[in-house]
Amino acid sequence: MEKKDVVKLSRQIEDNLKKRYQDPTLRNQYAWWMLEKITNKKKSELIALEFINLTQEQIVTLEKWIEKQVVEHMPLQYLLGSVPFDDIEILVEPPVLIPRPETEEMCYHVLEMLKKLNNKNISILDIGTGSGCIALTLAKALPKSTIYATDISQKAIDLAQKNAKNNNIDNVKFLKSDLYENIKKNITFDLIISNPPYISVDEWRSLDDSVTKWEDPKALVARDEGLAIIEKIISLAPQFIKSNDEFKNKKIPQLIIEIGYKQGVDVAKLFEDAGFADIKVEKDMEGKDRFVTGGIDALAI
Repeated sequence: MEKKDVVKLSRQIEDNLKKRYQDPTLRNQYAWWMLEKITNKKKSELIALEFINLTQEQIVTLEKWIEKQVVEHMPLQYLLGSVPFDDIEILVEPPVLIPRPETEEMCYHVLEMLKKLNNKNISILDIGTGSGCIALTLAKALPKSTIYATDISQKAIDLAQKNAKNNNIDNVKFLKSDLYENIKKNITFDLIISNPPYISVDEWRSLDDSVTKWEDPKALVARDEGLAIIEKIISLAPQFIKSNDEFKNKKIPQLIIEIGYKQGVDVAKLFEDAGFADIKVEKDMEGKDRFVTGGIDALAI
């Protein structure tokens, strides 16, 4: 066992991460994440302790995590094996997409809107579920809901099912499907939500190695300037959306899609072309266009 000064150790980790990350705030956050994981204690507990005893195995693991990030550009989230998302813990495994803060913001926004409902016994479809972060967040907050979560990747479906079990959530049905392909035609939903692939091929080439070497490009990249899959989701959505007067009367959207920050105008036009009303381009905390919402007039369905 080695006795370590907690604050000094965190600073040493930050110094070692300088070769990989320029942002000092990010280095600080990652250093504390590693210490929290290796000790199974929260940052506040560690600071209060001042000193901690680490085994040789823990020290070697910390060194390995730093090396993997600096040399192999492996995302820290994959090394730690999980990330917090809303009030659940999401297991992450390469190459399944790591949940992003922007997606978490979208979930907060959606749940705020759904709080207006008197009848929360609703059906939701999450397209391209990946780790299951969206479906499971909504399912936990809305225990009376029934949620279908689809993905084209079997690895993603397996991980999402593992996350459902890990968080004791049982109102999500996972289904391997290319968008709507394996959804039965007689099944319709009050809400369809998706964080689809929306990065263009050119954008992909400019991304950091931590993304291009480790995460599945099928979960991130789409043809036609990143709009090809978004367009399919929108154009077919009216066939799978049920009429819901409460959604309509309270102006709660029935289709919600996360987008790239340059895609707001184009995606809003796709919503309009598909017959959606009350279309809004919503911004994230950085003021960038982040997701588009729209409702369908009951008479149009």
